[in-house]
Amino acid sequence: MRGISVLISVYIKDSPIFLKQSLESICQQNLMPNQIVLVQDGPLNPEISLILAEFETRYPNLFDFVVLKENRGLGNALRIGAEFCKYDFIARMDADDICRRERFEKQFNFLATNPNIDVLGSNIEEFNKVPGDLNRFRNCPETHDQLVKEISFRSPFNHPSIMIRKKALFDAGGYDGRFLLFEDYALFLRLWKSGAKFHNIQDVLLDFRVGDGLAMIKKRSGIHYFKKENKFLNYGYNLGAFNKKQFVRNKVVRLTARLLPPKLVLFMYNLLLRK
Repeated sequence: MRGISVLISVYIKDSPIFLKQSLESICQQNLMPNQIVLVQDGPLNPEISLILAEFETRYPNLFDFVVLKENRGLGNALRIGAEFCKYDFIARMDADDICRRERFEKQFNFLATNPNIDVLGSNIEEFNKVPGDLNRFRNCPETHDQLVKEISFRSPFNHPSIMIRKKALFDAGGYDGRFLLFEDYALFLRLWKSGAKFHNIQDVLLDFRVGDGLAMIKKRSGIHYFKKENKFLNYGYNLGAFNKKQFVRNKVVRLTARLLPPKLVLFMYNLLLRK
């Protein structure tokens, strides 16, 4: 069916305040979604459950809740949740980010008038406490060829910003829970290899919560993180998404980055990958 399903996962460690702000931004779009599939990834605390009940009351028939008895991780939660999406276009969203009001309208209209495009992302603005407080952006290339040119080195999209054709998602095998913390990047590789076409709107359509940035870098540091990354890199190589040179380069660069002091890595990220 022509329309928009929003796919979002929430678990017990999510902030109830941030979740409420995120859901408000979805429900106040210029173009309202037709369905919000919200995956409850394991038991939730009373504060989160209360917010979900409030939104279900305020917006009857909009939410479909998928309840998982145990925490399965983001990749598995999204894989399961996608099965409940009824509409042709699936918009991703995280439980702590904020959609700008025009996001769904712009993405829906673009996909409706460009049937050759399967995955559509946007640029994002990162923030700490309130949108705009860092004045820092993560911009991605615009065209399919430009995005694919980068895919061997980093994920081509800002994952929470994408809207994807449901058919393309399932043709590529959907999300894969085997790649913890890399489920989005692994999906984009499979989409590319399955023939999907990419595009990135050069507008900022989502405010992305990063805190001060240091906590995120610390979470992505150390050998424990690289082990997960190494599993993903091996998968990409076996998939044919990385050639031998790219494969070796990625391992060296990424292992080095995981062992550097987090403050230095944050400085390099801001200098090289942010505007």
